[in-house]
This record gives sequence, C-alpha cells and structure tokens, in this order.
Amino acid sequence: MAATICFVRVSLLLVLPLFSVNGLLQRSKISLNNNEYKGILIAITEDVKENVSIVENIKNISNVITENLGQQDIFTGASSALYQATKNRAFFKEITILLPNTWSDDLTSIEATNEIFDAANIILTKHENVGRETPYTNQFGSCGEEAEYIHLTDKFILDSQWTVDTYGDPGKVIVHEWSHLRWGLFNEYATNDNERFYLNERGSVEPTRCSKAVIGKSNDFETGKPCNVYPGRGIRPGKKCRFNPNLKNVATGSYMFMSFLESVVEFCHSDVTGDPLSLHNAMAPNQQNIQCSYRSAWDVMLESEDFKNDNNPARQVTDTTPTFRVVKIAPLRIVLVLDVSGSMSIFRNHSSDNIFSSGNSERERRDALVNLLPTTTGGGTCIGCGLNSGVQVLEKDGLSARGGILILITDGGETDSPFINDVKQSLISKGVCVDTVAFGTSADEKLLSLSEETCGLSFLYNEDVSSTGLSDAFSATITSRIGGSSNTSFELYSEKQAVPSTDTLKGTIVIDSTIGKNTKFFFLWTTSPISVVLYRPNGTAIDDTSLEYKRDDGARTVLIEIAGIAESGTWLYEVTDHQGGQVEISVQSNVREDTQPIRVTTTTSNSLITETPAKTTIYAQVQRGYAPILKADVVATVERPRPHAPVKVNLLDNGAGADFTEDDGVYSGVFLDFVTATCPNCRYNVKVTAVDTDGTAQVPISTFTGGVLPIRPPNGIDENTNITEPVGPFYRVVSGGVIQAPLTIPPGDNFPPSRITDLKVAATSYDNQTVTLAWTAPGNDLDRGTAYEYHLRYSEIFDVFYKDFMNGTELSNSNLTVGNLSSPKTFGEMETMTILMPSKDENITYFFAVRARDAPGNIGPPSNIVSAYCICI
Repeated sequence: MAATICFVRVSLLLVLPLFSVNGLLQRSKISLNNNEYKGILIAITEDVKENVSIVENIKNISNVITENLGQQDIFTGASSALYQATKNRAFFKEITILLPNTWSDDLTSIEATNEIFDAANIILTKHENVGRETPYTNQFGSCGEEAEYIHLTDKFILDSQWTVDTYGDPGKVIVHEWSHLRWGLFNEYATNDNERFYLNERGSVEPTRCSKAVIGKSNDFETGKPCNVYPGRGIRPGKKCRFNPNLKNVATGSYMFMSFLESVVEFCHSDVTGDPLSLHNAMAPNQQNIQCSYRSAWDVMLESEDFKNDNNPARQVTDTTPTFRVVKIAPLRIVLVLDVSGSMSIFRNHSSDNIFSSGNSERERRDALVNLLPTTTGGGTCIGCGLNSGVQVLEKDGLSARGGILILITDGGETDSPFINDVKQSLISKGVCVDTVAFGTSADEKLLSLSEETCGLSFLYNEDVSSTGLSDAFSATITSRIGGSSNTSFELYSEKQAVPSTDTLKGTIVIDSTIGKNTKFFFLWTTSPISVVLYRPNGTAIDDTSLEYKRDDGARTVLIEIAGIAESGTWLYEVTDHQGGQVEISVQSNVREDTQPIRVTTTTSNSLITETPAKTTIYAQVQRGYAPILKADVVATVERPRPHAPVKVNLLDNGAGADFTEDDGVYSGVFLDFVTATCPNCRYNVKVTAVDTDGTAQVPISTFTGGVLPIRPPNGIDENTNITEPVGPFYRVVSGGVIQAPLTIPPGDNFPPSRITDLKVAATSYDNQTVTLAWTAPGNDLDRGTAYEYHLRYSEIFDVFYKDFMNGTELSNSNLTVGNLSSPKTFGEMETMTILMPSKDENITYFFAVRARDAPGNIGPPSNIVSAYCICI
C-alpha cells in the first residue's frame, strides 16, 4: 500500500505516517472474567489453501459420528469440556479467526482491527510444511508461566475421522493444549526412556501415569508381547516397553496424561478427600512433577491469576458455546511519533542513516521522510500530545485506529500534559499498539510499560559507538509483523564496526538456501566516506562500477541490491575508510518461493524488573518453518548502560538450568550482569544471533516429536525415534527488545545454583550393591560458573522425602566409589557418582535427590527424585 506522506507538528512532536506490508510480539491478551475467556485469536497461515470447511470445522465438526465418541466438534466441544474440567469455573466465550489476506472476501467482509498474525494464541498451518501433524504448544517458560501459542495443522481441522481415530475427542485435545498455553502445565506422560517406569516403595515397577487409576498393560512396541511381567522384582522393562491403557477406563484424570481416554474429564488433583480416580500421582517421573516440584496440575492451576484468591468461582452456565468472529488481515499502518524537544537535536543525523529503502519509488519516499525530519529542536516534551496526534493520523478519512502502530521515539522524560498515563487507556480501548524507542538512557521510564500494555515492542538506542539499536528497532517493527506472509523479510546481519585507517575491514555473511530474494546489503558511514567491495560466493566482485552498487553521499550510504535470487553461500565484504571511521552494516533478504524459512524469535521472562537482585531469562527459538533447529550456536548480546561494556550470554538447548526441554529448538540463558548506574531509568538492549557455520545444525524429521499424546504412535514406530537432517550454514540476527531494571544492584553473590532437573539412575549393580547417578552440573549463580558442593540424600519413604528434602539421609564422599561431592563440574557438564548402599537384610527401594550450594552458602532447590531397587544382603 503506497504511503501518503504528511507532516503534523503538535506539541513539539513530529508525526509521520508510514505504511508497510505486514519476532518479538506479545500475544493477543486473553481475559477471564465471570468465567468467560475472551480475546482468543486463531490465525491461519498464508500457505493454507482457502477452504470454507476450515472455518466451519474450527467451530464444529458436524459430520463425524463415531461409535465410541458420538458427534464431535472442536472449539465448541472444547469449551464444554473445559467448563467441566475446571469444575464450572471457565469456558470459551469469544474467539476470533484471522484469515490470510490472500483469501477471498467470501468468508467475511470484515477486515481485522488490532488482530495481527504474530500475536495469535493459536496458529493453523499447512501440515506438509511442518514435518509433524501432532497438535502441540510452543512453551518456553517454567511451571505456571503462560506459553507462546498452540500449533494446529489443516489436517487436524479438515480430516475429521483421522483426528478422532488418532487423538480421540478433538475438543479434549484443545483442552490439553490450552493447559500448557494458559496455566503453564507440563505433560504427565513419559517423554524419555528414564521416565517410562518407576519403582514404588514396595519395589514394584509402575508405569508413569496420572492418575494411578488408569489401568492397562505394558507391551513391547515392536513385538506386541508383554514386557513388564514381573513388576514385583524391581527390574525395569527394556527401552521398547510401552504402557498401553485400556481404552475403556474408569480413571477420571488426567487431561495432561491421556486426554483421548473417554473417562478422563478432569485434571489430577492432590485433595485426598476428592475424586480418587483423578488423585495426583506425585511419584511418577513425568515433566509435570519434575518441572512443577511435584505439584498436581490442579494445584498449579489454582495458583494462576485465573483462579487464585477464589477468582472466577464456580457458576452454573447452561450454554458454553463460544461466539466466533471471522476477520481478514488488513494492511498494516504505522505512524512515526518523534520527540523534537531540545534534547533530541542529535536524532536527525542518526535517524536519516537508518531509514532504508530500495527502488526509485521507495527511495523517493525515504528521501521525503528524511526531509520531513526536524531541522531544529527545542522546548519541552508532551508525549501524550504526540500519541493523540498519531491516533488522529490513523483515523484520517474516517478510518478506525484499530490495528495501527505508533512508533514513539524520545530521549527524555515528559514535561507537559497530557502525559502517557492520561492517554494510555484510550490507546488500549482504540486497539492501537505503541512501539517505543528509548533514544539514550534518560528516556521516560514509562515507555516499556506503555509498550507492554498496548501489545507493542520496546527498543533502546544507547548512542554507543557499537550500538545498532536504532536500525534494529526500525527493522523489527516491520519484519516482526509478517509471520503469516510468504513475502517474509529477514534481517540477516546487523553490526557496527570500526574501519581501520591503515587497513581494510573484512567480514562474511551467509546467505542460506531458504532466502536470497530481494537481498540488500546496506553500509552506512558516520564520518568519512567509505569504499565497499562485495564478493559473491563464486568470487565475482561487486564494486562502484557495478549496476547493483548505489551510493548516496547525502544519506552516507552504500546500497548493494542483488537482482533475482542471491546465490547461497558465503559472501565477503571489504570496507575501506582511510580516515578510520565507523560503519554500520545491515543485510536483509526475503524468503524464496516454496521454501520453509529459517526463523529466530526471541523473548525474555521479565522485561520490566522491579525487584533486586535482578535477573531475567532470555529465550530464542530457532526454527525452519515450524520445525525446531537443533545444535545451532545462539548468543544474546546485551548492551548495558554506559560506560559498561556489552555482555554476551550463550543460549543453550540442553534441558538444564533455564532451559526446560532438551533439543526442542528453544535456546535459553540467564542474564545477571545488571549494574549500578547513574541512569535514571536503566535499560539494557538485547540482540540475538543464531548461526551455523560448520554444518552441525540439524532439524528433526521424525513423525512424532512431542505434543498431545496420540492413541497409538503413528505407524507403530517408536515415538522418540530421532531422525534428523542437516540444515546447512545460516546466519540470523534479531532484536530481543529492552530490559528495564532497578538503578541499584546489591553487592555480593545473590543467586544460588540452579535446580537440577535431569537426575537419573545411570546404572545399578546388585553384586556390588551400588547405584550410579548422573545429572547435568548447575552453575554457581544459577547457570553461571561452578558450584561449590553437592548435597546428596536418599530416603526409603517417598512421601516425606518429596515434601522435605531434609527428611532424607545425607550421603558423603565416604559413601561414594566414584565421584566427589565437594568438586562440582562447570555448568552444563555431566556429573556421574556411584554410591555404595548400606547392607541390610531386606530388599529396598531407595529414592535419591541432590542439590548444589555455592561458597557463600546460597543453596539451590532439590532436584527431581529418582528411584533404585537394591537387593541388599
């Protein structure tokens, strides 16, 4: 959509309308009031072929009637099932379905307002482009934290009989996934070989399940023969043994175990006076117990904002059918709101360097925008005035402001009314998102909360010579809102470097096989003109004599635009500046047709930190399409208040510490390097790079890789079969937004080692009466460094041990034949310790747990509990 450029100057703010084609976005805000969930957004990707049945089936599968389940529907049925599972405390009331703009207007005549694909709570994609058909939830955080989105495929929606045959009641599938999304629950089925069976206090082998009322048999998944035929001998079944429930069961719990069982209608709970058929099984070594410290699903739910303090008490509702609203993606409208107070005199030079374009018409629009930037500054700052003016631009010609985005750039605190708090509620009610760019460290402290409350993004440009924050902000504002489009643009590279006056700055950029369309290399100098030579992977040079080379001395830029598809491989650049200035380099490229692009999205567990000691977890998800990319190198660079240097945080996908699931494509790391600074509102800028330069990155292509549990593993194969293929070299860079933290950081060591969640029994020796345990070493401060010592305990009574670690008997180095409790390894390394068990006259099940301590005495939480059977003579 072509932009109409206008200039409005109101209360010392500049308002420029920018229009764009359709990362880092917040999800659509879901509310639960009076037991009714509203604000749920389902978005369909552009690669899904237009089909009226998709919309109708999302509402209802009216043509499927099975002998066991009767007539089935999806979200209407899910609403009824949710109402029952939450004991009459919640159901779906309002759901919006967002159609791609490539679909016709036959299904709806309504354009979207503030509905954006990347903010969807539920995403529906084409199943051929995913590599798996199983519904799943994109879950980054810890127990009780809301997840990102539910992922469904068109096959799940359209192939009704297959859905019922594979997963049972589709409405119950949605309830299972909703429990991950809304309440941060984890699965109660086994997710690896160490979790499939466990030993109870009598030494009997039990299959992992919740509740224990679920009955069934254990069979070898290849031969079909029974494999747990002697449960009382304390011998665990082999790796091919699987528990198969009776489909005609009596257990009423739990949704997080096997939602396909017809008898399952609620979650496991811990109330011993409640329904015994859904009583929580704390002993089962599943992820719900491990990640939630043995709390039941219902207990975790009751701690959520939905239900705590008796929020949304039970209410009798006769009709739980949701209302559906179908809308179509509308063109995205963006307005620049620029502070031109006296403190912003530096902005024009910086901003003109960071408004990119290509092609004659776009260059003309860029030049027009640059020319509209203020040449003079002065006066106070009325941020509320500028925001109101931005809304007026969105509402020009009778349009609604809903869905519009304001990019607010300011460097100081507001001085004149109306203030941010005066206009914020109006922005929310009008459905306007506000992206904020804090230009420097003195920008108003309310910018971040303004963005968060209006579903916007927040950025920082700290004016450091190495910072690319401003260009990253402009890029992310556009590119983070095109997730559902095939015309996706990626920022591949973003760096600011010093060019030596006596040498040439050299660097490489990888163009992978999923991109290369409309590729642009931008070089921006700060002081003296530069010369650039770019070499294709085949060695051919592009310089100032080439047609692709465009130089603009007024804008201090060199733009090299590659016609057609840029070759895959490594591109080399050489930059010369005989006066030794700074150059900022940015590379953007679009997705090739009929490919699944490599994407990186990032978020933090807490961006607005108000308590000390301050900490936050940085998450980055690396995917090809919607399949996870494993074994990539992922690093977050955090710019800190000057004069403190940036800090790099390695993000890992190892299932330890801040990372909750190994090899799921979500890379995690804790940032602790906050500083005591003089800035009135200390902000930290986050940028994440994900690369593979040596061919180690892999993508799984196995059929089942998590999600809701099917009635039977597809095609009878092992659901944990780890089949992967190489991704090939790639490079991605994305903005991680802003973290805002307290001014003063308390001195000293304020954090304990992280909790160990992967403790396992590696081996047992009945002859030697030994048990070998293994786990991933925690750090000294959460995931950082090396702990001081381990506390290892065991007990013969599970119930008292899981409630209080101190109820166990402590082991010392004298009890070990291998390992040293006083010499932990560095975070991420594997620990192995072999314990010589005491001699007794009976056979015993021992339960083990471990925790770590640092030198100042900070103690980490107890680990998960594992069991071993000892034939003690």
